[in-house]
Amino acid sequence: MRAKRVDSNLTEIVTAARKLGLRVNVTNDTLTDLTVQLGGGVTELWEVKGKNGRLTPRQKKLRGDGWCIRLITSVDDVFQAKLTMSCDLAAITTARLLL
Repeated sequence: MRAKRVDSNLTEIVTAARKLGLRVNVTNDTLTDLTVQLGGGVTELWEVKGKNGRLTPRQKKLRGDGWCIRLITSVDDVFQAKLTMSCDLAAITTARLLL
């Protein structure tokens, strides 16, 4: 089995995510590049690609099945992902308080 190619922007994206307080595990396996977590309540799979990168057919199918696989191509995408994850975490926290 051949090793998966590492995108040139991976280090920049990991660094930005960690600076924003996200927990990042570099998996670089056959499914996605990163497992990213915010506050222990929201976990996403991130696929890092170059500017014109696309998800694989397998990733698209899993996303269609409800898996959270996010395509990240830039530091701006990291900021947007953190914002979305923060909103998701707030919704989860609110729901837990209502139980």
